[in-house]
Amino acid sequence: MDSDRNISTPLDSSLEDDLSHAKITAIGLRTRRSKNLPAVTPRHAPHAPSSFPPRHVSPNATFIKGRKLWFYVTGEMKKPVKGSSEDENAFRIRLIEWDSNNHQILTWLRNTSIPSISNLLGNFDDARTAWDMLAKRYSSSHGTREYQLSIEQYQIRQDPGQSINDFFAHYEPVRGQLLHQLPTPSLDVALNDLVREETRLQTLQAQNKLNVLATTSPLAPLQQSDSDHTAAVTHGDTDQTPTAVVAPAHSGSAITLTTDQLEDIIAQALVQASNASSSSALSVLPGKFSSWLLDSACCNHMTPYPSFFSHTSSARHAPTIHTTNGSTMLVRSIGTVSTSKLSISNVFHDPRTRQELGTGRRIGRLFEISSLRLPATGVSVATSSSPSLSLWHSQLGHASSSRVQQLVSRGLLGPVSKDNFDCVSCQLGKQPALPFQNSTSQQNGRAERKLRHILDTVCALLLSSKVPVPFWGEAVLTAAHAINRIPSPTISNQTPYERLFGSPPHYQHLRSFGSACFVLLQPHEHNKLEPRSRLCCFLGYGETQKGYRCYDPIAHRLHISRHVVFWEHHLFTEVSQFRPSFSLSSLSDLFPEVSPPSLELFPPSPEVSTSIPQTESSDHSSGSSSQETPHSSPESPAPAPSEDPALATTLRRSSRVTSLPSHLRDFHCYTALATLHEPHSYREASSNPLWQAAMTEELDALSRTRTWDLVDLPPEKSVVGCKWVFKIKTRSDGSIERYKARLVAKGFTQEYGIDYEETFAPVARLSSVRTLLAVAASRQWKLFQMDVKNAFLNGDLSEEIYMQPPPGLSHPPDKVCRLRRALYGLKQAPRAWFAKFSSTVSRLGFSISSYDSALFLRRTGKGTILLLLYVDDMIITGDDLSGIQELKAFLSQNFEMKDLGHLSYFLGLEITSSDDGFYLTQAKYTSDLLSRAGLTDHKILDTPIELNARLTPSFGELLPDLTLYRQLVGSLIYLTVTRPDISYAVHQVSQFMSALRSTHYAAVLRILRYLKGTIFHGFHFSAQSPLTLRAYSDADWAGDPTDRRSTTGYCFLLGSSLISWRSKKQSVVARSSTEAEYRALVDTTSELLWLRWLLQDLGVSTSSATPIYCDNRSAIQIARNDVFHERTKHIEIDCHLVRHHLLQGSLQLISVSSHDQLADIFTKSHPTGRFHNLVSKLQLVSHPPP
Repeated sequence: MDSDRNISTPLDSSLEDDLSHAKITAIGLRTRRSKNLPAVTPRHAPHAPSSFPPRHVSPNATFIKGRKLWFYVTGEMKKPVKGSSEDENAFRIRLIEWDSNNHQILTWLRNTSIPSISNLLGNFDDARTAWDMLAKRYSSSHGTREYQLSIEQYQIRQDPGQSINDFFAHYEPVRGQLLHQLPTPSLDVALNDLVREETRLQTLQAQNKLNVLATTSPLAPLQQSDSDHTAAVTHGDTDQTPTAVVAPAHSGSAITLTTDQLEDIIAQALVQASNASSSSALSVLPGKFSSWLLDSACCNHMTPYPSFFSHTSSARHAPTIHTTNGSTMLVRSIGTVSTSKLSISNVFHDPRTRQELGTGRRIGRLFEISSLRLPATGVSVATSSSPSLSLWHSQLGHASSSRVQQLVSRGLLGPVSKDNFDCVSCQLGKQPALPFQNSTSQQNGRAERKLRHILDTVCALLLSSKVPVPFWGEAVLTAAHAINRIPSPTISNQTPYERLFGSPPHYQHLRSFGSACFVLLQPHEHNKLEPRSRLCCFLGYGETQKGYRCYDPIAHRLHISRHVVFWEHHLFTEVSQFRPSFSLSSLSDLFPEVSPPSLELFPPSPEVSTSIPQTESSDHSSGSSSQETPHSSPESPAPAPSEDPALATTLRRSSRVTSLPSHLRDFHCYTALATLHEPHSYREASSNPLWQAAMTEELDALSRTRTWDLVDLPPEKSVVGCKWVFKIKTRSDGSIERYKARLVAKGFTQEYGIDYEETFAPVARLSSVRTLLAVAASRQWKLFQMDVKNAFLNGDLSEEIYMQPPPGLSHPPDKVCRLRRALYGLKQAPRAWFAKFSSTVSRLGFSISSYDSALFLRRTGKGTILLLLYVDDMIITGDDLSGIQELKAFLSQNFEMKDLGHLSYFLGLEITSSDDGFYLTQAKYTSDLLSRAGLTDHKILDTPIELNARLTPSFGELLPDLTLYRQLVGSLIYLTVTRPDISYAVHQVSQFMSALRSTHYAAVLRILRYLKGTIFHGFHFSAQSPLTLRAYSDADWAGDPTDRRSTTGYCFLLGSSLISWRSKKQSVVARSSTEAEYRALVDTTSELLWLRWLLQDLGVSTSSATPIYCDNRSAIQIARNDVFHERTKHIEIDCHLVRHHLLQGSLQLISVSSHDQLADIFTKSHPTGRFHNLVSKLQLVSHPPP
């Protein structure tokens, strides 16, 4: 390097010219030979590392574009102006929407700005004007701003006690702004700078004398003691090889290096000067001078004060010093300047300490040091922070050293520091056997060798990362990803990737398998006071999207995200104990149900300092999702802030290895790789403190309600058994709500007339739930939810029933439980509870609806209150808010209640409230269903059933196991509560529950693949929807190829909200399409009458006739005319119900074209375009979670 550029700073030389002071991070002193080393003095800022995201992309702009509101900022979405013929309400809606989005952008800008800018933005009411102001004031790049940022960067220091993360969060924004201010030089500018630098170097080499500081003449080697472990370097071109004694940090001995070795170290450091990753360093100390002058080409520093020396020796051959005026000086003595912290004799300083040695201004080609800050650490030889060969060996899937060296020689990996390493994992996982003869079975061709190569790599990955063996599939994918980027001798040392795509692959995204990483959570996955990221284990790379596959063994979630920060030098097991909410100590905690508990692959790791530097996050496509599952030790805190601290104990896990379902490929939802375990017996649960606490809570509740008395069993009385049932209750996002243990009686042993009489108890119809939501949305009522704890225990028993004492209950011998309350499992328990609840709320003025016995109503002068009950869950709504609060207080006095606030999750239905209404989906239920099905492919389909599909009980291979098919179909039937688009497909597959064939199972898989692509589809109950009822009726004549029966389909809409529908096979064979349509009209009329009566109870007027749209004119004519002939005389009398209510004015029949017949989706399959058209008309929308 040249003589006047020995000070390495994060900024380039052009910025140093503009600065009056230069921060010195390293001060170098070298021999004359070091002047021949290559130098790089760029005139422009170097490029930022490729792993950092581009600095010119505004985070606010990215966020606004992601919200689809960028046109408001650019001005393309202008403020609405009312047209001459535009309706006032329509214009008002457009204006409100524009104004809402405009102020939402302003709010984002203010909340993400510093207080001074935020206050300034308060004067604007237009997003475009505010954005233009910010762009004009802060987006410009000029020298003043560069100077301000560089000064600010140099003034940033790490305070005592401040963590690396906090310091980096303060330093990174300034660095990013500075890089944004420094443009990339053009080719002409760069060439001009290089020519000027070359000329300058030639001029310097021609100089024999320097100003202020001088070089020495050749001198003999100096003798110096190393008792104080300082370093002395001999100088001059002598025959004897100069040596240096360097005191390493934290060492009590010295190591001897030749000058050539020192120069090699310096050369390696200078190679990294462009990104300030390393530097060579020696230092001087201030003495009686107020300042020191430094120059990199000098051989020695000089001082007139011998008192500065801590060690001196006489010069046997006194060197002659030539000055600039031609005079000479003799050296009296040679010594070492040192302090208690640092010795200043030919010592290199380690730049990794990030300490500044001094601050000074530049005078010509020298730097005047006015103050010198010494680091508190020892001194050591500087080393490069470039990635080492061992790190690349790990990132490339434990590739052989020769393959890594090939990539290094081609320059594909950038600067690499050489290190000698021995990989134990490669030796354990790849060691081959001795060669066999060609005739042996070991020579099985190319495929066998490639499989062995992959298997060896997988073994090395698993052994080095300590990831459990059941994750071998992830290791295979990672190994294949790395092998495709490693040169192969069979294709002329090209990589398979390069051979396939024609260009070399990129290696910057590679990471070490099993390393610790932090995945950024989505905003809805944490609150403001919870951690923003999750510690995960890196398992590979995304297959269909750019991102990293990171597994969270606590939440049992596989995240695919680009927002990942890696700690590559530390395995996941080494840092997992530093989770903010819990600590882990064993394999059963980290990877439940993945490997046997007795096999401890993860031994306890020593604590790792929290000051470990973080690597940059990669730049790939995003997507993520998470779920919390506690698996902490008894000493650790609660697994999550929302969990009960008393339950934070270790779960007992089965040793059985279960199959792992593949993750969902939708952009927001991912499948768990391990499932939550629910015990099946008291013995299994009693060993787990979590379930012990749940059973204790249940027994306390039974004791409080005086459910039984311990008595002797009377003669000739039978005893009912009991058992424990365990269930993990989850929220709508999949996170754990609580562990529930329920004591149930074995009611199947009861005898009718002895132990019980009536058993029926009404529950709310799901059509009533949707109708209530539609009415509440239209009237903008708030929805509330409450839950009754141990609801059945509130019911009174009239029969005399005796039960065995439950396991875990302390009781005298030969005693049984005389039941006083209706325990869960008894046949009469639901009826007893409903009778108790209805009689209780009737005291508060509520009455039962005549058309849904689970609907309770109260109308007063203050307003209306509606309560819908489904066993122990209830929905409360109405316009009498004070009455609702009174109702909640009343229920809490009579029962043990849980107030769940606003309605969000009810019977597996996810309800999201917004200003424009309610969204109703079953996204979590769909996700669980797909997980249970275990689909391993990524295929999604556009329709749930194939066009013109006709399933029969005889076509296809007969399948023996019906269990999974029945479970899937049963779940699909419940899924139709919010998914009418799959009603016809589910109607088809549900007809073959007893004779399963391969074609039927394939039809179920097709439905699941359709659901995978539409996981967030659901209803939108609009707040602007009118409360007018209309119906559509249709039929598919003789659609069943087996029995030739027709299919009925109908649907009802309340305004634009779909509230009821059906797809059902007719009970008799219709002789014509007219008869099939007429029978469908009968079923539609029956449902219509019930809905009209229910709406009357809900306070919706139904005085006018309800239109029924039918696409068969003959069926309409039969309903209107009392004519019997050959085509109608055989139709049953009850079918003429349509004509009766048509004459009464309850309904009217309207002919509609087949193209506009919405009920057509419930009777037959359709091509993709027609199917999606019908789905959109039914107001099914895709609503991702907030």
